[in-house]
Amino acid sequence: MKFKSLTIAFLISFHTLFGQNTLNYTQIEAHFNNGIELFQKKAYSAARKELHEYISKSEKSLNPNKFNIANAEYYSALASLNTQAKDADIEVERFVLKNPEHPKAKLIYNNLAKSFFDKGDFKGAIAYYQKALENRADNIDTYEIRYQLALAYYQIKDFKNALVEFDKVKATVAPNALNAAYYGAVINFQNENFDLALSDLKRVENVNPYKIEVPNWIGQIYYRQKKHDELTAYAEPIIANPNGRKIDDLCLLTAEVNFFDDNFEKSSVYYDKFKTFRRGTVSDQVTFRHAFSLYKTDKFEKASVLFKSLANNNTEIGQQSAYYLGISSLKTGDLNAAMAAFENAKKADFDKNIKEEASYNYVKVLVEKSNNTLAINELQSYLKNYPNGKYVDESNELLSEIFFETNSYVSAITYIESLTRKTSKIEEAYQKLCYNQGVVDFNLEKYESAIKYFNKSLEKPTNKALATKSKYWKAEALNMSENPQSESIYRELATSGDNEIKQKSLYSLGYMFFNKGEFVKAQKYFEDFRSGSKGEAALAQNYEDALVRIADCQLAGKNYTQALKNYDLAYQVNKTDKDYSLYQKGLTLKYLDRDKESKEIFEKFSKLYTSSRLIDDALFQNAEFEMEKSNYASAISILTDLMRKKPNSILIPQALLKRAISFSNLQDYDKAISDFKVIINKYGKTEFAEEALLGLRETLNNSNRTEEFAEVADQYQKSNPNDKSVINLQFDAAKDLYYAEKYDKAIVALQNFIISNPKSSSAPEANFLIAESYYILNKKDEALKYYQEIVISNSTEFLSKSAIRSGNLFFEKQNYSDAILNFLQVISATSNQRDIVVAQEGLFKSYYFKGDFDKSIEYSNKVIQEGGNTVMGAENRAILFKGKSFLQKKDFNQAKTEFEKVIAMAKDISGAEAKYFIGEMHFAQKDFDTSIKVLQDLAADFSDFTYWYEKAFLLIADNYLAKNDEFMAKATLKSIIENSESKDTVEKAKQKLKAIN
Repeated sequence: MKFKSLTIAFLISFHTLFGQNTLNYTQIEAHFNNGIELFQKKAYSAARKELHEYISKSEKSLNPNKFNIANAEYYSALASLNTQAKDADIEVERFVLKNPEHPKAKLIYNNLAKSFFDKGDFKGAIAYYQKALENRADNIDTYEIRYQLALAYYQIKDFKNALVEFDKVKATVAPNALNAAYYGAVINFQNENFDLALSDLKRVENVNPYKIEVPNWIGQIYYRQKKHDELTAYAEPIIANPNGRKIDDLCLLTAEVNFFDDNFEKSSVYYDKFKTFRRGTVSDQVTFRHAFSLYKTDKFEKASVLFKSLANNNTEIGQQSAYYLGISSLKTGDLNAAMAAFENAKKADFDKNIKEEASYNYVKVLVEKSNNTLAINELQSYLKNYPNGKYVDESNELLSEIFFETNSYVSAITYIESLTRKTSKIEEAYQKLCYNQGVVDFNLEKYESAIKYFNKSLEKPTNKALATKSKYWKAEALNMSENPQSESIYRELATSGDNEIKQKSLYSLGYMFFNKGEFVKAQKYFEDFRSGSKGEAALAQNYEDALVRIADCQLAGKNYTQALKNYDLAYQVNKTDKDYSLYQKGLTLKYLDRDKESKEIFEKFSKLYTSSRLIDDALFQNAEFEMEKSNYASAISILTDLMRKKPNSILIPQALLKRAISFSNLQDYDKAISDFKVIINKYGKTEFAEEALLGLRETLNNSNRTEEFAEVADQYQKSNPNDKSVINLQFDAAKDLYYAEKYDKAIVALQNFIISNPKSSSAPEANFLIAESYYILNKKDEALKYYQEIVISNSTEFLSKSAIRSGNLFFEKQNYSDAILNFLQVISATSNQRDIVVAQEGLFKSYYFKGDFDKSIEYSNKVIQEGGNTVMGAENRAILFKGKSFLQKKDFNQAKTEFEKVIAMAKDISGAEAKYFIGEMHFAQKDFDTSIKVLQDLAADFSDFTYWYEKAFLLIADNYLAKNDEFMAKATLKSIIENSESKDTVEKAKQKLKAIN
């Protein structure tokens, strides 16, 4: 019974214990279940805590569930990985060590590796991927691990091991097999295993996302393998129909293949496509080849744009681009761009052949632009730098051709004279250059120098027509120098074959004898000229003038009837000097004793030509008619009107004398005496002074004032000593110093003379010579003071010249109001047509700068209509200022019309200025291309006039800048800086260049 009881007790005890263990087991498993549930909910930290609790309590239990413990350790390790716990790798390693046979042991290494991979620790990832693969047969899962392992190798640039793994994966049906193939292709490409790379790329060329990039890779392979045909065959269909694929490199490769195969038509097309698809910068080499392809296919404008982007680079490609830019610009007719480009190319030293080609082509452009002066300098540089160059013969020929057109005559002449060997072309050029320089000097009134150059032109007269012209202008220069040798040359030319020269010579002979007073000979030459020049447009004005001179000769020869006929004809048909013809007609009628008709003519003249230079003469004639009829009151009225209208006329002393006589005849003795005294005191040195003295004596006697005469006579005696007087000798000695060009001493001597003889009739001349001396010594303020003394004193003999000088000096001082007063006084004081034109020119300039543009136009028209040919270049300048005045009045069309007239007349400084203003007008109107062309024409046609030449180039740079063409703007400014000798111009160019940079 005890045994049984013991058994029962044992059972009771066992069941009690078992019940307690079951309870404990259930509590432990709850931790496991909770941990798994939390893991599944991704509450990894909480899951890990529950699982750790489960593992800890399970290991202390009597009957631990090893399977669940292993699973708990596995999920705890995973949770540590997911929470990136610091001890995650330790926990994973512990799990694997404790459970090497657990089915998850290998898989968790993969998880751990992925954790390292995600953190960028690719070496750590590689180690665990390798552990994940240890002792495992390959299957779909392991291929994915191998793919990840390959990527890790790839990230650390261990391409060799990466390729091994990629190759294993790509040969399978694993999900990443195609990805592996792509990466394998990339590595094989880098290793230049192009066939293998191509094979892999073919597998993925239609697979997203690789199909976007694959065409460029395949193109690169064909290009590297130099399989140009395969590349073209592969690329062209894809380029034609990209379907969203990237083809920029493929376009470039196709272009490059065609370029190096000299198929420029295709290469230009694919370079264009490449430029369309490729964003961002492109290498200079590719840009150059693109430009060159366009150049080779005659697409010069597009080529120029690309060449221009490289042409400023200080590299070999930059030099080549500048050269081909020059050629392309020539093809498109853009000579400005061509010149700038060749200038860039010739300065670089990378390619000697290009440098020489650019140097010669630069000269050709200069010649094309008629920039002959610079062309000569550049040709000389070329011949110096390339004595055995490719273009030596062409350069010598070109140089001789340029000399025909150059305006830099003296330097060109000097250069030719320095040559030891002269070709026939150069000798012909030399003849023309000397002729042209002679004409220039003649126009500047440098007659001795002109004669020298005309003689040089005649040394080897290869051009007979030019030799004839040289002879004529030599005769003109001799004539202007009052050298009698001119007559024989005129006579020779009067028999020459050239009709214009023949007629001009006859005309000049006519004037030569006319001025000598040999009117019979003069008349014959004028008549011969009229016979031979009828209908010659170039001689029309001379033809009219000759008719008047014939009449003058007949008048001087007392052939009054024929003179009257010709004056009347001149008045009827001539366009100029009609006032002179009418006046002379009246004078001739007077000589024919047809006084009534003569008086009618002079009265008609006085009404029609109130502003004529001959109005004083006409009024004087009318007064004489009245005096002859004893109409003294009428005569006095007319003479008073004359003195009012022309207070500085040379007829004033004579008019005063006639008026005094008329007053005396009317017994108005006080007024007569007053006029006589004015003549004696103010005009004591004139031929009328003695007659006035006699008239005064008679009038004083008649008015019972005889005692007054002695004082007046004494004063006259002092003012007019005889020729042997000491005073006269003193004055002559002072004048001798002036004419000996000892101006400082002349001033002192003349001033001493005036101090000693303040009332002398020679005082005005002394003052004038003092003024002239100061003027020559460039002491202009002192000169002006003495000129003004003469002007204010109204001394007739020197008034005109002094007023002209004063006007010019006031003009220089920008005192335009006083300049105007003096120029107006010239016009009222003289009948000399040359002085009148000079004064009118001073007026249109002064009024212009004063801002009275209507008045400027008025006096410009007077010069143009009444005698612009009297002063060389005056008509040109008048039209120029007329244009400038219209420009200031904003009448741009009329301004341009006037400027174009100036340009057509002569290639002088007025033409240069007119051309500049036209260019400036186009610039202001934003017509930049036209402005550039006009200014370039200025540079070509007027290069002698440096001021306007350089202003033109500064404005050309402004035009290019306004067009956003920095290359041409910079090139133009750099050229100015390198070539200009003007510090002011260079500084302006530097400032503009600095603003661009």
